[in-house]
Amino acid sequence: MSINNILYIMLVLVFTIITFGAYVRLSDAGLGCPDWPGCYGILLGVPETASEITEAEQLFKGSQVDIGKAWKEMIHRYLAGIFGLVILAFVYIIYKYDYKNLKKISMFTGLLVLLQAFLGLLTVSEQLQPLIVSLHLVGGLSIFSLIWLIFIKHKSYIFSNHVFLNINLDFKYFKYARNIVYVSLLFLVIQIILGGWTSTNYAALACVDFPKCNTQWWPKMDFISGFSVDFTDQNYEFGVLDSYSRVAIHFTHRVWALVTFCVLVFSLIYVNRLIKNDFIKYLSITIFLLLIAQIALGIMNVVYSLPIEIAVAHTGNASLLLISLITLAYVLNYCYSRSLIKH
Repeated sequence: MSINNILYIMLVLVFTIITFGAYVRLSDAGLGCPDWPGCYGILLGVPETASEITEAEQLFKGSQVDIGKAWKEMIHRYLAGIFGLVILAFVYIIYKYDYKNLKKISMFTGLLVLLQAFLGLLTVSEQLQPLIVSLHLVGGLSIFSLIWLIFIKHKSYIFSNHVFLNINLDFKYFKYARNIVYVSLLFLVIQIILGGWTSTNYAALACVDFPKCNTQWWPKMDFISGFSVDFTDQNYEFGVLDSYSRVAIHFTHRVWALVTFCVLVFSLIYVNRLIKNDFIKYLSITIFLLLIAQIALGIMNVVYSLPIEIAVAHTGNASLLLISLITLAYVLNYCYSRSLIKH
């Protein structure tokens, strides 16, 4: 199998795992299996017969088998396991055929996948502790981003054929454009982290209306409790924070979304005024459309009380927005490097 085909498979797999993981979390199936990596001690399958369910509930005191939730959790684990084998094969091929420009990033991605598996274990053992679940989400998006970077590094000739067509700019213009995109990428990453914190603390519906929050422009909030990390032995499913803390989390995510929107729009306009190129223009349009879709999905989550289809789409679209902005940053950095060589 060619490296191109493996990259395509990995991209599809990791995107599926991210979106299906959101579905598992949003359907309250994160603790569908109280152990790891098996489910009630079963590695392949879940307890389904009356005798298996009775035995499982006796073995794991305090747990109640929900077959539907257990299968959701195990399917997510199986997908992650398949992905782990594929990334292992990919790293082996990279080193066997000596792809020098991909060695370091591929090895780092493989190590991150191992860390992600460990976070999956902690997610269950620490009973959905918000910090761990948020790190697990960020880890998944980081892996997706790294694999996408590997893909575009491997396909760098595309930029040579399209981006540099009829471009003769001084390197400083690419530097300015690249730096402003780096800043916008930082704002987007912070927003994604806030989104993960909102979801893992079950604060998505802390504000039940839009654009106001619970009929107020500035509701009562507890930021200290909302953004504190407290490790205890309790079960964090459905959240443990009071309403004021959850409102603080939700409200921060909402305000930062507005800030991020303004920063990204400004960045896209700035880049396209500075650099006249069709490839960059179409990439910027794609980012803008994904940004609009993300804002719309966020509003719909509140207005329609978090329907699972829209909530999952919100996570999936965020990952697409992230890799699109990463692509723009990569292209501009690529152009900057080539411009330095020319000068």
